[in-house]
Amino acid sequence: MSVAFITVEGVLGDHSVLHGFYPIVDGVKLAHALGTGYRLVFGTVQADQAAVTHWLYINGMTQPHFYQDLLTREARWTDLSDSYLRAEHAAHLRSELGVPALLFTNPAYRWGEYRPDRKRLPKPWQDIDDEMVRQMELRAGDPRLKEYEGEQV
Repeated sequence: MSVAFITVEGVLGDHSVLHGFYPIVDGVKLAHALGTGYRLVFGTVQADQAAVTHWLYINGMTQPHFYQDLLTREARWTDLSDSYLRAEHAAHLRSELGVPALLFTNPAYRWGEYRPDRKRLPKPWQDIDDEMVRQMELRAGDPRLKEYEGEQV
């Protein structure tokens, strides 16, 4: 059976200041879909395997029924950045099994301004006021909302 390697951070879950580490619904759906035809191996940048296993468990992803293995940050990889660690996990699997790659991108984050970790300041009041005026002008100029044959639509 082919192997699918899925990273926990960024695909299955993400971190929020308000909610802690929460599941990404589309990523979990992807894992469920891949689980029907692939042996799932998860990778995490965390060193605490018990904590990650517990998070997966409480979010409905149990071992060995849902996934077969969890790759964590080992002592030899403590100095690696998260992206290099993910590459190391993938290289490890590729050397063993020849794992092909698939990029999962959540469509809600395709632009930087929609990412939840983007630093934002409150929108200036003038920008809000300008947008309201712009929308009112568009509505006023919309021919579909004008009088039609003597009747107000």
